[in-house]
Order: sequence, then C-alpha cells, then structure tokens
Amino acid sequence: MPLTELFARTMDNLLALANRGKQCRKQLDPDLFDGRAYSIEEFYQEHKPYFDQPAEFFRDFASPDGFHLREVGNGNLPNRLRGVAKLCHFESPLHTEYPENNLVPFKWFKAPQERSSTMLLFAPGWGRHEQGFEEDMCARLAHHGIDAGLLTKPFHQQRAPAGSRSGEYFISPNVFWTIANFRQFTAEILLLLRHMRNHYNYVGLIGLSSGGFQAGLASDCEEVDFLFPVMTGSVMGSLTWHGLLTREIRHALELRGVTEADLNKLWSITDQAVLGRHCRARFCKQYISVYDRVVPTEYQMKLWEAYGKPDRSLMQSSHCSFYFSRHAVIDDIAQYVRRCIG
Repeated sequence: MPLTELFARTMDNLLALANRGKQCRKQLDPDLFDGRAYSIEEFYQEHKPYFDQPAEFFRDFASPDGFHLREVGNGNLPNRLRGVAKLCHFESPLHTEYPENNLVPFKWFKAPQERSSTMLLFAPGWGRHEQGFEEDMCARLAHHGIDAGLLTKPFHQQRAPAGSRSGEYFISPNVFWTIANFRQFTAEILLLLRHMRNHYNYVGLIGLSSGGFQAGLASDCEEVDFLFPVMTGSVMGSLTWHGLLTREIRHALELRGVTEADLNKLWSITDQAVLGRHCRARFCKQYISVYDRVVPTEYQMKLWEAYGKPDRSLMQSSHCSFYFSRHAVIDDIAQYVRRCIG
C-alpha cells in the first residue's frame, strides 16, 4: 500500500476510533414525520410521486412575512475574520420544538478588493463542533474575489440544544426525523439562494461531505450556476451502512430489524441516486476522495454517475486527510468559476 494511502486511511481510522460509542441519545418512539406515524413501505409509497417532482417535497416553506437576513454585529466572530466576514441571522422556514434550532447563524464573506459577481453558499458536514475549517475555506474564496456564505446546519454548533453534541440530532437512527432535518436544511439553502439572486450575477453551492446531500437536493429544486460536491455521495442507506462514522446508527437500526435495503428505500426521497437526474446546475465539478471510508469512495462515484459524469477531480486523500487538500480544492474552484463566467 502506498504511503499516501496508508496515511490517509489511518487518519479516517483514528477519527472512527474517537467517535466509537457516540450515538444519538434521543430515541423517538414513535418516530413521526409531519406528525404522522409511518411504516417504511407506507412512507415510500406515499412519497414516491415526489421522485419526479422533488421541488414539491422540498418546497417553499417561507412565512408570508418573507425572508429577513439580519446583521447581528461581528462581536462573536474570531479576530481573523473581522473585516472579511459579517455575522447574520435568519429564521428557519421550518420550525422545530427547539428554539435554538430555529434561528440560523450565517457568515457572509466578501472579497476585499472589489464587488464580486459570484456568491457560493457553503453547506458544511455533519457533527462539526466548530466552523474554523470551513471559515478558512470561505475566507480563501473571498481572497480569490468570490464571495462565500457559510451556513450552520440544523442541530449544529449554536443550533444544538442544551445537553446535545453538535450534530447529534441531525443524522440518527430516528430515520423519519432525519428526513425532516434534511428537508429543513434544504429549505434554508433554497431561501438563501433566492435572496442572493438579488445581489449577484452568479450563485452556486459547495456541499462538503453530508452538506453535499442537501446542496444537491437544493440544486434539484432551484437553478444554480455552480454546484461543487466535495467528498459526498449517494445511495444514502448503503453509504450509512458502510461508512466508518455511522456504525452506531447501523447497529441501532439492526437491533430494530431495519436492513440496508429498508434504509435505502426509506431515505430515497433524500437521495441523489434517485433525484440527481433533476439537478439544475449549469456547471458542476465534483471532488472525490479516493481513499475515503467515511463517505466510501464507491458512493461518491455513484453520485458522479447520478449527475451525468460531470467534471471531477480525484483527490489522493481520505475524508480526514482532505485537510491537507482543502486549499488546493478552493483554488481549483475559484479557477473553475473564473473560466466558466469568462
């Protein structure tokens, strides 16, 4: 095994070891969707028609009062981001029982030299305790003259309810709740896409890891100029079944008698293997980590096929060792954007 591959896989294994035993401590019984109990087959049959019209499922949930993106001052921003980003909040269009989850922090990064024609909204990954990694990537985009908007996922960071780990409630063995969480985040991305259309000539999405699931869903529902899936995949049930960081979810589901095939069927309404044919991105480039065991590479390749085999970059990294490739990826994204818009 080449040294690069050995190092990359070792990093993923260490992350999996650090996360061993961590599971969602909130077990829903019953696990409802929109207030109703379903069997897997009932949910699948009722929502199967949306496979041909995903925008009807991930629809506009905005209130009649419209969308308000409010600046809240930069006092909570790290010093390194002062003058590069501004901190904003907006109300989630889909409310939950947790007030802290209903207010969405949003960091708006602006190019320092001149007004940018392009905004890329950044959907981060699952379970991140803080956003320093993503902040640095967005700041680098701004340095390239491309504005960036960093979202905060439901139940993550400031949106995590008291006593929960960041992301603990977002993807879990509560399979119907997980679908509702995906729908909430997709609705938030769609709101921002529409808002940014009023400020920029070109608007696109970067979806990192699990953020690529919801960025992809948003692109199925709304025209975007750019879509950049990074270390993300499709065939949601199988990805969860075989990924290093989702072993606890698999174990909990197996105890309930749920199989890999059951999970693929249930989560098909969130799966680009089923919905990716609707992608409305003008330009798409995918970044695939070839030694990945968190989002196993074979499911990243299946996503590439679902999108019609767009431009791609094969990174000699795993999920964790992507850390050392992140600057090169941002530089490549900036170059790709400039080439596409002339």
